[in-house]
Amino acid sequence: MPEAVEILSHVYQLPVGGSSVFLLVEDQVTIIDAGWRRSGPSVLESLERLGQSPENVSHIVLTHYHPDHLGGVAHLKKNSPARVAAHQAEVPFVQGEKPLPNPFRNALVAFLMTPLLATSRPRPVSVDLPLKDGDFLSGLDGVQVIHSPGHTPGSISLHFPERGLLIVGDALEHRRGKLGLPSSHFTEDMAQAKKSIRRLAQLDFDVLCFSHFPPLRAGAAQAVRRFAETLD
Repeated sequence: MPEAVEILSHVYQLPVGGSSVFLLVEDQVTIIDAGWRRSGPSVLESLERLGQSPENVSHIVLTHYHPDHLGGVAHLKKNSPARVAAHQAEVPFVQGEKPLPNPFRNALVAFLMTPLLATSRPRPVSVDLPLKDGDFLSGLDGVQVIHSPGHTPGSISLHFPERGLLIVGDALEHRRGKLGLPSSHFTEDMAQAKKSIRRLAQLDFDVLCFSHFPPLRAGAAQAVRRFAETLD
């Protein structure tokens, strides 16, 4: 089982099936994203290794509704008192009131991948906290919700101003030491994604965390600003 890596004090990144779960471990635990449908037990095992029980989980916050982020939520919610938070634009999809979109943007690939996606389809879960841009959540001296649509309509980033940390989910990539746009294979509106990156570039932070890549641990805000200046 992969080990959770400490990014900052009380902040851990846990690799799960090519994605990541972030664990904010304080008096209570906040889980950011939940990996694939079968990732829930691994997340709880990692918390136990950190000396935390499921009863300590207060919130599960979703950066967006793709199955590699949403899949494990049902298991985590069933086995903890956690309240689920997601952007209000994606609440009907998370709750099963609307079908989750196929994440693949190419129509042929989407068709071919449908059987595989069916086996990993997240179970619907109720959302206790519909989020909107500018909302604040407790944890690590306060976290602000930054609506960063483009990859999906309700994608959010989480800004921890007192800790100098920004968690962007899939709003940005970080390949071979270089920042990049979110994958065109899975991004619903690339023009909107660029606007979101320009907005993220206005924030102050030192450490930048991604769902599928290693963190950028120093000078992150300056790097995002430089990258934003290259976008057309």
